[in-house]
Amino acid sequence: MKSFDAVLLIGFGGPEKPGDVVPFLQDVTAGRNIPPERLKLVEQQYQQIGGVSPYNRLTGEQAKALQKLLKSRGMDLPVVMGFAHVAPRVADTLTALAKEGKTRIFAVVMAPHRSPASYDKYVKKVDEGLESIKAQGLPLPQVTYAPEWHNRPGFIQALAQNIKAGYAQLSAEEKARHRAELILTAHSIPKKMAMESPYARQLDETCQLVTHEVGMPYYQPAFTSRSGRPEDPWLEPDLTEFIHQRTYEDLAACVVAPVGFLVDHVEVLYDIDVKAADKAKWKGLHMVRAKTVGTHPLFIAMLSSLVEEALQ
Repeated sequence: MKSFDAVLLIGFGGPEKPGDVVPFLQDVTAGRNIPPERLKLVEQQYQQIGGVSPYNRLTGEQAKALQKLLKSRGMDLPVVMGFAHVAPRVADTLTALAKEGKTRIFAVVMAPHRSPASYDKYVKKVDEGLESIKAQGLPLPQVTYAPEWHNRPGFIQALAQNIKAGYAQLSAEEKARHRAELILTAHSIPKKMAMESPYARQLDETCQLVTHEVGMPYYQPAFTSRSGRPEDPWLEPDLTEFIHQRTYEDLAACVVAPVGFLVDHVEVLYDIDVKAADKAKWKGLHMVRAKTVGTHPLFIAMLSSLVEEALQ
């Protein structure tokens, strides 16, 4: 039987105070020649959600919930975090673990759908951290990655329960056939990247499973957070543009569920809760945003099962 010394949750990270926003954006866009006006625009988006991101705090709550559940199941393992763009960074967390003599790490990338912009980037951060540890002459940790979990029942059921709670906020008339729409959202990425990686396939599988679990006959995919050159094709439709279009087609209400994001952060709090919601309000559309999975017990139980299965 395998054994682990720690569980590492790997994520993007976010600014925790207004003064962190610009350095965070500069770190995220390093080497990409992003125009200063574009960064200024994103900084303004952060100002509209309070100037900070709850990402780090909410991921910390997931780590605490997972550690507590693992302990209750006989696995007394520390669950730590490592972020790509803010402290605690992946390399620093791995170094700290190595200095403590913890060299058998189970890593969970906190992105359900794999692409070079998410999963591959995080794995590269781990590799860089291991190289740094090696250069310091410390014991080199062995990192075991969690398998794909975009289609795991716990994840799907947590999403479905949040969507059902969203639908409960609609009136009977709004829920009537063809009068309300289920919109499942995720981060847009370039079409070429999406098709050359598991991203598009995994996202579609998640959406199909969630729709079945909710009991809906269909769903509408939509995307947020597009960036890059306007002439480059990205995954579409854009959520706000779709809402604008569908309100001309007798749409009364919609439930927007972020299936590609695990906790609230700027892509949810601004792109959905501000930008898309403002468009819906202006068009007279009742839009309800389903919760992200966060610390939903079914989702945390799914993460625990990943560790348990690896230990077998």
